[in-house]
Amino acid sequence: MKFLVTYIDKTEKYLEDVLTVIFNADVEVPADDLTITIPYDEKISENADFITAFLDEKTVFKGQIDEIIGIKSTDGAITKITARSPSAFLLDNEAEPLTYINPSADFIFNRHLKPFGLTEYYADDVPFFGTLKIDKGMTHWQVLKNFCINRYGTVPRITGNGKVYFNGSENGETIFFGKSGIDYTAIRESKRRFKLITEVKLKLTESGTYGGSIKNENPECKGIKRVRYVNATSDKTTIQTADNIISKSNSDSYSIALECVGCLIESIGRSAVLNDDMFGKIENLTVRKIRYTVGSDGEKTTVTLGKERF
Repeated sequence: MKFLVTYIDKTEKYLEDVLTVIFNADVEVPADDLTITIPYDEKISENADFITAFLDEKTVFKGQIDEIIGIKSTDGAITKITARSPSAFLLDNEAEPLTYINPSADFIFNRHLKPFGLTEYYADDVPFFGTLKIDKGMTHWQVLKNFCINRYGTVPRITGNGKVYFNGSENGETIFFGKSGIDYTAIRESKRRFKLITEVKLKLTESGTYGGSIKNENPECKGIKRVRYVNATSDKTTIQTADNIISKSNSDSYSIALECVGCLIESIGRSAVLNDDMFGKIENLTVRKIRYTVGSDGEKTTVTLGKERF
């Protein structure tokens, strides 16, 4: 990877001696983050504004620098730079309290994303038929997320280079790990049964009891009892809230972490298949999280896979 620093006066400089790199992306976290260290640089410490990362000449990350730290020790002096991707602007700024009637993706983009420098988005032109309320204290990210959940049933994804996918992720070829695919040096499968919610009980009328019920059909729930209650008559909850609770519990309950050599930062959000001698062939997986590091031991990517369906 190559890194370009943009200074406050808009001048630019490629970094020639990068000591370490840490890059994190998670489909459940709006902003990707990048941390690098370089030999101490006074100009960067005083005037650096943005940092851009390139992989094979392609921009994969651009973010305003959040923190610059100068460190001196017996080993020498370094500058540490931390930045977040463009969606950080949406997290850091509140939206004006309003109520929209039948908003479209184009309207949401122009009102809540474009003012922060985001220029490229992918969505259809069919509006959300209904009202979208922006309460006091809501961020622009919360507005975007609420629109996408109501319109598409998914959480949006903003890539490290600022592309906005209203339906959750960009299309890409399925990634294969293991036999006839990307190799890995270690694998860890986690089944967190304590995360599973087996049933959500619903109150469907103001005067009624919690007589409704949605049960988790995940086979892993066998022998487990963990119940939640949802008042579907409340202003901010619906039957969909119960479905979301169960879906989130399923998602949190299972993961596979792979330690891979090299850089796989562009795999985030893509479908995956694992074919392992011990765990067998597992399909319907998604790359949910990546952690890319560069240090004295070379390039490594930890890829965390989750199930698309249960």
